[in-house]
Amino acid sequence: MKSLKEQRRIEIIEAAIKVFGEYGYHKGKVEKIAEKAGIGKATVYEYFSSKKEIFQQMLRHAFKTYIEEAKKATLGKSGAKNKFTALLNYHWDFIDLHVDTIEQTFFQFKNISDEIKPYIIRSHKIMIDFLSEIIAEGMKIGEIRADVDKEKAALMILGVIASSNFMRYFSKNKEHSDIDAKCVVDALFEGLGGRRQ
Repeated sequence: MKSLKEQRRIEIIEAAIKVFGEYGYHKGKVEKIAEKAGIGKATVYEYFSSKKEIFQQMLRHAFKTYIEEAKKATLGKSGAKNKFTALLNYHWDFIDLHVDTIEQTFFQFKNISDEIKPYIIRSHKIMIDFLSEIIAEGMKIGEIRADVDKEKAALMILGVIASSNFMRYFSKNKEHSDIDAKCVVDALFEGLGGRRQ
């Protein structure tokens, strides 16, 4: 169970997600974050030293939440193919929910301190390890060739997930925006799957 202090920090971060999503980093004032959280501006500074720290901790919270929920999305799914399909659907749902914040903050990496960068790198490694585990499961049941390099394949899949954002949200080609998870995973497995006799 989270302490009252930790719960308040999360409430401020969640308010910041909404404010930065609506106004962007530069126009998203601490006063607006405080108002959205239902507290005074002075109270915000009891938990965070600056707007920049709020932004950095917002990113940290987002990465942590994304990974936790991504893992939950694959629970109860059998086989790598089904797990990757569930993961991609979760990823798109996450983007749908936070698309405004992502668009407004995508180019704000100059506001990320050296303290947060190692955390982002660790989060990336956690995702690679998670994808590698799914690939290993696929190897065991013959969905994926036994000679596939798990880590390289995981990096490739992470790239596919990232590029799918462009296809669905930024491409003007309607066929790209209508793409579904099964279509992506089926195409992926044509390259990773074992040859059928």
